[in-house]
Amino acid sequence: MNTKRQSASAFTFIELLVMVGVLCLLACVLGAGTSMNRSSSNSFQCLDNHRQLMAGWKMYSDDNGGRLVYNLPGGGAEVGKEAWVAGVLDFNNGNSANRDTNMLVRHDLFKYAAFLGPYVKSASIFKCPADKSFVTVAGQKIPRVRSVSMNNFFGERASSFESSTSYTIYAKVSQIKSPAALYVFLDEHERSINDGTFYADPDYPYSMVDIPASHHDSAGVFSFVDSHAEIHKWTDIRTMPPTSQPITLGAIIPGDEDITWLQQHATELK
Repeated sequence: MNTKRQSASAFTFIELLVMVGVLCLLACVLGAGTSMNRSSSNSFQCLDNHRQLMAGWKMYSDDNGGRLVYNLPGGGAEVGKEAWVAGVLDFNNGNSANRDTNMLVRHDLFKYAAFLGPYVKSASIFKCPADKSFVTVAGQKIPRVRSVSMNNFFGERASSFESSTSYTIYAKVSQIKSPAALYVFLDEHERSINDGTFYADPDYPYSMVDIPASHHDSAGVFSFVDSHAEIHKWTDIRTMPPTSQPITLGAIIPGDEDITWLQQHATELK
């Protein structure tokens, strides 16, 4: 009776180590790729949000004889204090402005604010997907509703940081000479953002009144009068304070060229 022996094959220890090493390498590559895709997705979404905001901003102006939407600092709560969005953000868990999207889009509820609501519809475009700031309500983490602010030089009732300025404050589209060079909206640092206005101060070199966001790999998103949106890379670490630590607003930061860029693209000389 003939019998056949079947030889059993197995991995050697060296082969097993090589296979484990290859699997670990693949896991690292896939992990890095997933992280990069997530970052790219956030950037793409943020840029699209800005484009939609600019579309609403332009439609409001078209419907109002070329006048720009109100941009008075504050809560937009009463006549004479109109603001493009209602409410002032902070990290107070009891402050409804941190979580109430109606303050962004429901002009029917906020008569002196939320002016772009009838044009943009969705409140989600006011928040950068890379902004992870939140407040805690009843033990639950609630994402804050807004990341974006408006350039202080644009809008009805807009103002400069200084009581007297050498630069143009734009109340109408017709005043704007360089639409491709001037930003209207930008994402603001989580600990800097409060009302809907972002202040640049070109009358004083290296004056950082408010702080821009750097959510996208040390870069921030801006949208310009001509409706294009772009990601601008910061070069000075002082422009990018950690979101986990207290910050100083209204500082003079000598030599910070990021501040110079912000000032140069905020307005024009009269």
